[in-house]
This record gives sequence, C-alpha cells and structure tokens, in this order.
Amino acid sequence: MKNILILTLLLLGTISQLNAQLKLITPEGKVVLLFDNGSWKYEEIKKAEEPVVKIISAKEIAKPIVIIDAELESKTVIKGISEKLNKFSATNNQVKSEFQLISKDGKVILKTNWKIMDAEGFRFFGYITKKSKMVFTLSNGENIELHYATDFAPKEYPKYKFTIFTAELELNEDQIRKLQNTYLQKMEMYWSRRTESYAVFNPDYFVKELAKIIE
Repeated sequence: MKNILILTLLLLGTISQLNAQLKLITPEGKVVLLFDNGSWKYEEIKKAEEPVVKIISAKEIAKPIVIIDAELESKTVIKGISEKLNKFSATNNQVKSEFQLISKDGKVILKTNWKIMDAEGFRFFGYITKKSKMVFTLSNGENIELHYATDFAPKEYPKYKFTIFTAELELNEDQIRKLQNTYLQKMEMYWSRRTESYAVFNPDYFVKELAKIIE
C-alpha cells in the first residue's frame, strides 16, 4: 500500500528526503510529508510574523528631555579648507573645530574650540560675537542655527602659525530634539568679519554624544 502511495505521489510531483522522511511537493504547491510507517500529512506552513511597529504618541513626543550631569570629551567635528586662507597658502589653509558637551542642572553647554591655521586669525576672521552663529544643514533637509551668546576674542600663536577661538553656547530643548536624531551634512560659520563654509568631519557627533547625557 505504501509503495502504491509513493508511486502515485511521484507521478504527481517532485520528491526529496529530509530527516529520514520524504517530502513531496504536489503540482498544486502543497507539501506532503511521507513517514516510514506509511502515514503522511500535509506540512504546516507557518505564517510570517508581521513586523511590530512602535507607535509614538503625541504625549511621548512632547515628553520633557531629562538631562544627566556630565562632561564629555572633546572631539573634532569640523575640519575643512578656508577659502580665504587658501588664497595665501596651499598647505596652511585649514580650519577645524573640536566640540565638547557639558551638561549641568538641566542645561547643555556646547564648547567649541576653533583652530585657524594662520598666525593672524583676527585679521581675516575677527571675533566670535553675539551675532556669530553656526548654521548646520541636517540629513533630513532642515537647517538649524546655533547662536553664540557672548563675545569671544581670539588667541594668536605667531610662533606656531595658528589662532585659537574658544567659545561656547547653550543648546535649547528644541535644538537637542533635532540634533539627537539627525546627522550633520554641511555647515556655515558666521565670524564677525566673514562667513565661510567648512566640511563636517564627524557627521554623527550629536547623535552619539547627546545619547550619553539624555536619560
């Protein structure tokens, strides 16, 4: 009887052996399992699990951000060629900036340490003033402006042929929400004497660093 059943099934479809049992696919696409004791059954087809999509409510979106007190290490975020400096030197033409996040009592301070590869940085760039700002183009297409709140004078090092601008600003909650979920693509720096665009060296800086200070 078993041989007759197998022969019939062979005529109807294709057959293969799996774990000492025979698996046959009928012309209709059904899978039949044949066992050594002569019994058979259709193979159960498990339905694929649907992906679970987490729905974020408006209440969760509006939930206040809880800031942890911390002082993170400085990291280079901006590193590019200055159009102005490039006119005078093909080698000493870079501008770079290290960023550092410091959070205390719910406030988030961003310290920026700019290094201009020119011994007379003030001559070309002036100061960082209350009107100075960094404008970032984000990966989602939005622009975000980070404004300095105080005037900062540069410190020039003629012997080493560079100038340092150390300045800071405070990030508000809206800026934090935008920066923690998007990458940096482009940036413009508004100095007191000129505006220049620089390359973003560390595009995921805020995504990684803000996660360390948000509870």
